[in-house]
Amino acid sequence: MLSARLISKIYGTSRVLNDVSVDFRPGEVVAIVGENGAGKSTLLKVLAAIEPHSGGEAMLGDRAYAPRTQRDAERLGVALVFQELNVNRAVSVAENVMLGRLSDYGRLGFLNWKRLRADAQAILDRIGADFSATTDIACLDLGQIKTIEVARALATQPRFIFFDESTAFLNYGEARRLMAVIQELRSQGIGVAFVSHHLQEVFEIADRLVVLKDGALVGTYPAREMTEDRLYELMVGREFAGGLFPPKGDGNTSAIMLSVNGLTTAGGVGPIDLEVQSGEIVGIGGLKGSGGEAILGAISGSIKPTGGAIALCGGPFRPKSPQDAWRAGIATLPGDRTGEGIITGFSVVENLTLAARPKRGRVFSDRRRMRVLANEQVRSLGIKTQMLETTVGTLSGGNMQKVVLGKCLATAPQLLLLNNPTRGVDIGAKSEIYRVIRALAQKGMAVLMVTEDLPELLALSDRVIVTRNGTISRRFEAGVEMDEEEIVKWMM
Repeated sequence: MLSARLISKIYGTSRVLNDVSVDFRPGEVVAIVGENGAGKSTLLKVLAAIEPHSGGEAMLGDRAYAPRTQRDAERLGVALVFQELNVNRAVSVAENVMLGRLSDYGRLGFLNWKRLRADAQAILDRIGADFSATTDIACLDLGQIKTIEVARALATQPRFIFFDESTAFLNYGEARRLMAVIQELRSQGIGVAFVSHHLQEVFEIADRLVVLKDGALVGTYPAREMTEDRLYELMVGREFAGGLFPPKGDGNTSAIMLSVNGLTTAGGVGPIDLEVQSGEIVGIGGLKGSGGEAILGAISGSIKPTGGAIALCGGPFRPKSPQDAWRAGIATLPGDRTGEGIITGFSVVENLTLAARPKRGRVFSDRRRMRVLANEQVRSLGIKTQMLETTVGTLSGGNMQKVVLGKCLATAPQLLLLNNPTRGVDIGAKSEIYRVIRALAQKGMAVLMVTEDLPELLALSDRVIVTRNGTISRRFEAGVEMDEEEIVKWMM
């Protein structure tokens, strides 16, 4: 058993972990849950020796466990799969899987490529990867890149393996494979701990739940004795009387805001026909690459259609760039907030006004009006920041996501395009974002959302479109009963 007692971690004057005690047992899956900033990732990084602890101790079996480096922890049998993508795109898939162990395959300055590729392939096969050790890494998507990182951790032959938000960038199929891998690891006697904001994953696979809040341990609970509502309360510290999702609209939609007819794009997407009316949320569900993101890209001007027509407010709309879409009243929340949505080195006020920068004359920014506009979004979205000048990259994931949403809303759009709006966001921030989106729809905004989160798709959308292999495989109109099993059937 890996046993940690009274673990603390202090950054400057901030106590991120406050005397946390937790056990991990062989053949058991432990889910570590809590809001952004609760200390979940920090706890895993301390135990995997990525970060030094400020206090406390740990035991592995009957011996002290005190690794000084990540390699020390791996040699002792503890491996970590990071939340952040961490591959070297300049080398092969096989080399990335065995990164840190390449010297085992060298002799006289030469790599034994045959053995290296065979060993890497064996691990990829164990995960059920849909690519090989010889695939060009430049051709892989985010989910496949994350699969490489899981394989790299397994290459250390761990006794305990920690997953830090490892499904955040995976599509439905990839996440299902990872869940199957975790179950297999448990059956082989390996102890698993994982952090996830997808509570359906938590209840599906966890044996025990460790709940953290504000760096402190709330408690450890058998998963089978926990309910979702009770877990929400423990994580957030308040009762979710209305549930996670707000009530759906009353069906009082008005004019057609967006119309797409016969849309096709490169890569075999289309033809696509869809409409979004003012006052409704239309959700698009499907596996990654099935067409949803391409549809958003064509509407937002980031992808050039190869055929078909788009109409906005009844008139033809042919955006040549994302700037055209923003100027036409279309705001887009991208799927990768740090890569596309915000500039992490800029302040909160600068990010919130990126797309709607008030000017003083033709050249200079109006700093006073920028602050007024930013303060409106901070208040309406509940963005937690000490000051508007705070660097946005220092905020929690949930607050960074709110900044991206605030940047969109600062433009007062008619149509809001959402790409996985709560990816990597804690339960409290999710609830707040859902209520904001629903309130916008009730005020007449048209919302088109692509999401790989099935509960989000079902509970937030007024109508649902399912895509498969670049085309629409099924439509679910407002009021039609839907469940995850039915959606998945039309996705696969």
